[in-house]
Amino acid sequence: MKKFLLLAGVACLFSASAQAEVSQYVSGKLSYDFNKVKMKVGGGDMASVEHMKLNKVLVANPHLAYGVRAGYVRGELEWNGSRDIKRNWVKDGDLEIDHFRLYKHSFMANVYFDYLTCTPWTPYLGAGMGVSYLKADLGEIAKSGYRLAWQVMGGLTYDFNSHWAADLGYRYADLGRIRFGGEEVAKINARDHEILLGVRYTF
Repeated sequence: MKKFLLLAGVACLFSASAQAEVSQYVSGKLSYDFNKVKMKVGGGDMASVEHMKLNKVLVANPHLAYGVRAGYVRGELEWNGSRDIKRNWVKDGDLEIDHFRLYKHSFMANVYFDYLTCTPWTPYLGAGMGVSYLKADLGEIAKSGYRLAWQVMGGLTYDFNSHWAADLGYRYADLGRIRFGGEEVAKINARDHEILLGVRYTF
């Protein structure tokens, strides 16, 4: 049994060396998102602060990526889209807003580490940094801008053949915040928890 495991390990090492050749791929995913939007509203000195949570589930948000793989490591450029988070009227305690809308998407540079198992199944972990675009409407007030964003990912792929693979993963993303000034200050933080399902094509 020990000899078998040793031989299997050596075979995996040779397989990894063979796969160290650089390859390119494209991927497309759809996600099930649990959007966690937190808002803090208070006076200019934030002495008295009201908190509001505007969490919402969004389905079938698109994600597109182009990547390069060498052995265990993948580098990737990714665009993450999302449908708008909208509420016609929001009330949380004493805080009321007659209209709320948040639009967001992000561009990320990611690094992944694949755990090669010498089977069609490949677990992976990854992390990325980039920039997000956020636009928020609070009643008649609107503000938008680009923010620093980061994310961590994990998942599992299944290789149908040398070109096509299915991907099931999880993503946590912090897309930054928007701050509204004036007599009252509002700070909106945008964070996502996502389950993603997609396909990858390797050239």
